[in-house]
Amino acid sequence: MLRDFIRENIIWLYIITVTTLVVILTAVFSLSHGINDIFPFFFLVPLILGIYAFPKRGVVITITLGWIYIMIVYVFGTFSARAMAIHTAWFFIIVSLGIVISHFAETSRTGKVQIEHMKKEAFQQIEHNMAQFATLNDQIRNPLQAIMLDTATLDEKTKALISEQVAIISNILDRLDEKYAESEKVRKFLRKYCGFDEP
Repeated sequence: MLRDFIRENIIWLYIITVTTLVVILTAVFSLSHGINDIFPFFFLVPLILGIYAFPKRGVVITITLGWIYIMIVYVFGTFSARAMAIHTAWFFIIVSLGIVISHFAETSRTGKVQIEHMKKEAFQQIEHNMAQFATLNDQIRNPLQAIMLDTATLDEKTKALISEQVAIISNILDRLDEKYAESEKVRKFLRKYCGFDEP
């Protein structure tokens, strides 16, 4: 399972690892030379990349980077009360930002999954409705033909009235057939370009 995860995400893992190493080396260099102000901002880069690539693991990535940051500060930094207070505050800023960003990233991804599920359900309902529509259209035409055959025994006035009404219904059914053909084109388009599979 871990092998599959690594194989599927090798590029992201490589980018995040390289970025983290560069940030760690920058932090070590900065602390070794008494520069305390700039390097904490660099920790936000691997943090955002990690959360973007793996939103479900965002909290773990955040806490890991936070602890790496604070360990580097305590190992390579100067032990002044002011510097330690600033870096401890930065630790909490990094962790807090990471948790908030990972929450929003996970919520966003969950929302996308729900929308995709709703689109798929809607398309399946369209498929079902169109199949029923085609069947109903045929079921209406068959009785109309039977009605026309039964008018042979009626007087001319009644026969003309029934024929006229059957023709009106038949015209409506023809227009519905045209709309069905247009809907079929839309359905084929959705299958082809929106990733909906054949039922």
